[in-house]
Amino acid sequence: MKTYPGATGARLPRWLLPDHWPMQGDQPQLATLHFHSDGLQLAPDEGPHADYLPLNGALVLPALIEPHAHLDKTFTIQRSPAQQPGLLAAIAAMHQDRMHWSREDLEKRTQQALLWAVESGVSLLRTHVDWFTTEAPLAWQVIGEMQHPLCCIERVALAPLSFFANPDDAQHIATQVAASGPGALLGGFIHSSNWDAQALLNLLQAAEQHQLDLDLHIDEELNTEAQGMRWLANTLQHHPFSGQITCSHSCALSQQEDALEILDLLAQQRVTLIALPLTNLLLQDAVPGRTPRQRGLTLVKEAQTRGIPLLLGADNVQDAFCPLGSYDPLDTLFSGVLSLQLGAAFDEASQLICRADAFYRNDMVIFPHADTASWPLRQRQRYRLKQGVRYGEATNDA
Repeated sequence: MKTYPGATGARLPRWLLPDHWPMQGDQPQLATLHFHSDGLQLAPDEGPHADYLPLNGALVLPALIEPHAHLDKTFTIQRSPAQQPGLLAAIAAMHQDRMHWSREDLEKRTQQALLWAVESGVSLLRTHVDWFTTEAPLAWQVIGEMQHPLCCIERVALAPLSFFANPDDAQHIATQVAASGPGALLGGFIHSSNWDAQALLNLLQAAEQHQLDLDLHIDEELNTEAQGMRWLANTLQHHPFSGQITCSHSCALSQQEDALEILDLLAQQRVTLIALPLTNLLLQDAVPGRTPRQRGLTLVKEAQTRGIPLLLGADNVQDAFCPLGSYDPLDTLFSGVLSLQLGAAFDEASQLICRADAFYRNDMVIFPHADTASWPLRQRQRYRLKQGVRYGEATNDA
């Protein structure tokens, strides 16, 4: 397999370019990329280079990420659809489907999902895995055994907040997660229906003791009285957490009068927000026979203004929570651009589905026939360029 020492004619998004990058009219000048063993260097386009891959103005992004998925539930919509709209009905359908979750079933569905993600250009996939008791489920083991040379897989133990009400149970769950090795995080489902401040404190303390990062399903509702994010923001002021905290969903912020104060506090902590436009648009404000009035999304623009790291995730794919989905971050981005009224899709909003560090590690996705006006629509053709090697070129010719 041929290895390129660099590439010429790359159209990079403005958010990725250094300050004072030269312009050609109203567009950034194309870039030449130099691949080195210790990272990447870029410069304004220098013309042809011997042995370099000519990109001819193709759009280039860092390798994509899927920061929030549910591999254990994926591709179950045909056998266990939700009987009513809304989150709680989807949870009920998921519990019904668990009877099918054998090792063979889990391996078949999760491997298909992983392949779809890799084909889309995903280099990091974080999946939540439901825990139904304080013992690690079969899916935790099955997904932990999954590997792919082009994609790193992270697992989050998604347990109801009630499982952490007993400090010993919280420690037991955290011990199992910590023993799972790299890429394992502690999580919890935090909702008004199970709110327990002491349980959440036990969860935080168990994660701290075992040096685990946290990824929380928190306030996935439109209840103004939801306490999860409010409690977390205030508690972290007095008891800082040494690891990283990710807060997924946080839909209630869109309804709460003190939402901006909550964000002000979170901006002082190591907290990342993840918005899930596809699923939350479908599940929030879902009433049979009525058009939804509310979007059910967290305060993305307000978080960005405060410098809070933010990403977009797919959440559920073809299950009771969301009957659609593709494991393509471009689909997630398109949904987010419209529902959140974001800025230019490629030059601005694309940073919500990738990270610059992948680019500087020589891992990127090339869209050979794309233009910024129509991207991310009509952009199924793409290939991966990692450490100077092309992947996917059998179906995506430059």
